[in-house]
Amino acid sequence: MTEEISVNFQAKNPSGIKLLNRLYDGHLVLNDIGVRLDEQLNNEDEELTVPTQADVDNLSETFGKTVTVFSDIADAYGDGNNFAENFGGTTKFFAQKLITELVDFNNGIADIGDSEGGLENYDNDKLNDWINQVMSDIVETNEAFNALIDDK
Repeated sequence: MTEEISVNFQAKNPSGIKLLNRLYDGHLVLNDIGVRLDEQLNNEDEELTVPTQADVDNLSETFGKTVTVFSDIADAYGDGNNFAENFGGTTKFFAQKLITELVDFNNGIADIGDSEGGLENYDNDKLNDWINQVMSDIVETNEAFNALIDDK
């Protein structure tokens, strides 16, 4: 079932909305994986299958795409904070949460990639902390999006 949603963005520079949408695409990938992981963690009888190889591929692709979007944001606005300042009201709050989520995601992926041996040898406590942080960020972004939808 598909539900149509109407959103009114408040932006000084409307071209920033395209960048915001590109960041939101990354959030949707993380949200999908996060929801499935949360469902499996909360169902004791279910074997953990998340992330699948397709999920890992999507995470890798999302990382690459968000690096490109953040580069485009830096070119146009200087940094993420200036980018968020382009927006007003609940759009600004949403942009801030979205930026935080994807910066935390990218920083974690980069840290794992920089570690010797990659994910196989990555510190489990750091990995769990990062996963918990990103999951929390996803929830906050969803809440900010819901506020944006309600702000008509």
